[in-house]
Amino acid sequence: MSHVSKTAHTEVPISDVIANRFSPRVYDPTHTISDDEVLRLSEAARWAPSGNNGQPWRFAFLKREDATFQVIADTGLSGFNKSWAPHASLLVVAFADKFKADGSAIDRHASYFNNALATAQIVLEAEALGLKSHYMGGIDHEEILRIFGIEDAWVTCVISVGALGDPAAASEALQQREAAPRERKALTEIVVEAPSK
Repeated sequence: MSHVSKTAHTEVPISDVIANRFSPRVYDPTHTISDDEVLRLSEAARWAPSGNNGQPWRFAFLKREDATFQVIADTGLSGFNKSWAPHASLLVVAFADKFKADGSAIDRHASYFNNALATAQIVLEAEALGLKSHYMGGIDHEEILRIFGIEDAWVTCVISVGALGDPAAASEALQQREAAPRERKALTEIVVEAPSK
């Protein structure tokens, strides 16, 4: 079985967990994730930073063998995601709270921003475990909320997690996507200089 390696070609050295992270669409459909690994992912999310330590997030960790995993794969994902994500070992549904502990409303942008910090820690912890992950925005937000019976949160994304699969066993369309190089803007395009006085 061959695996794709996409270590980032960085302008300066960065940590391996960041340099080696990429978003695959080919997973090993025979791989299973352990309860301990899921616990590590959830603990990583729990310790993410948040504004005023509000922690306005919740997560559903769905193993492939769980019935709700298949429900989300069938009706909660959209488009191309339906063809490859069901091979992952785990789907993580991320919810951003609409209300603070005192019942007052949370600004949606702030809740999403905090949620993104926590999901990033899930993704990086997965990488530290030797697993791969992929954020999916192509989802049916309302259907997922209906499935879980949640009304006091937004769904921000679904994250697939699992072991890399063999690209040779995937469709031609998937093989092309997996073989595509990782590209980023140059540092000069994203670093803003302070205005001179």
